[in-house]
Amino acid sequence: MLRILLLALAISWPAVQAETLRVCLNDVGHPPWRDSDAQGKAKRSGLDFVFLKLLGERSGVRIDVDLLPWKRCLADVKSGNQDAILGISYLLEREELGHYPQLSGQPDPSLAVRFDRYAWYAAADSGIHWDGKILHGVTAETLVGVPSGYSIAVQVKQLGLKVDDAARTSQANLEKLARGRVQLAALQAREADQLLAMSPKLAQQVRRLEPLFQDRAYYMLFSRLFVARSQRPLPLWWREVVAVRDSAEYRRAESAALKALEDAIKD
Repeated sequence: MLRILLLALAISWPAVQAETLRVCLNDVGHPPWRDSDAQGKAKRSGLDFVFLKLLGERSGVRIDVDLLPWKRCLADVKSGNQDAILGISYLLEREELGHYPQLSGQPDPSLAVRFDRYAWYAAADSGIHWDGKILHGVTAETLVGVPSGYSIAVQVKQLGLKVDDAARTSQANLEKLARGRVQLAALQAREADQLLAMSPKLAQQVRRLEPLFQDRAYYMLFSRLFVARSQRPLPLWWREVVAVRDSAEYRRAESAALKALEDAIKD
């Protein structure tokens, strides 16, 4: 009887071993998703960490988080050195990196982790303006600052503009704009507005163009190697992600963090 019991345990052990999910996050701070230190580097706090903690608790999976340069995250998830990226927008060329949640061959926004908005920023004395479809006052030589590796660069190029993506942060791009090294910047509006609110001098030199440029959905992308070896089928992972996103605990944390950020911008 004991032999039979031990054999049964030996057979079932691999099925109940805890799975590990290695998740890569951008090492640049992006409040409220990733809190920033004084140098703009991401700290291990913010809504992304709340989300992953809840995902680990719900799924029973151990989640290891690495903070790495964004381009390194993209390369590592493609190679399988990382299992997933949290907070990645969709580009057709990024499909080779891994699995987005899809519906009829297109990314499914209903399974996005969150949404964010991009806006144009220009020098305060610039004559450039945006009517929602066309940028006026630009030329073929107009240079647009975009954080390194961000997908919005593709949309900027589609408008016939040149991209400067040498700077990794929104702060650096706003400073380049103020110094005249770029003529425009395409940045996530919530973050850029907070940075301007915290720097009165910079706010006098830079203005946001209205209306907003673009809404973008952000997903959790799983690597192909992870999906192939995971004990859970991919649809179950999407259900887990959405369940965490819609959970009362995460919604409370998100609401509080966004309100705190909005209050900081108003102050």
